[in-house]
Amino acid sequence: MNHNHHPAHNFEDTNWHILGELELAINAIAGDGAHAWLTDVLHPLNLRADFLNKILTSAQLATERAVQAESIIRSEHIHLVVFVPPGPILPKRNWGFFRVEKIENTADGNVDPEHTIEFYLYVEGG
Repeated sequence: MNHNHHPAHNFEDTNWHILGELELAINAIAGDGAHAWLTDVLHPLNLRADFLNKILTSAQLATERAVQAESIIRSEHIHLVVFVPPGPILPKRNWGFFRVEKIENTADGNVDPEHTIEFYLYVEGG
């Protein structure tokens, strides 16, 4: 399991910044590694417990579905990435999120496609 934190990294010249990135081995998904990692990465946002649980549940469902798909495409890992808008992270904000799942084919036919689950957190009304 590779942990990467990129608090100031700008993603592909967009307004989204990577809050954290995780490469999770398929055989490690059954454990609570993604849950613990997401909880740690999202901690600075000071999210309400019910909202945090929605994100964690969404991640769990997405990774479970990805594992089922991985048996077909035979990838060895899943990437989880959390994006936030630019600027300072202020506590006590009302947050929303959406999730995007991607399976990207590589140019080299010998390399398995990569499965990425991206979470985009945004400030509501902002």
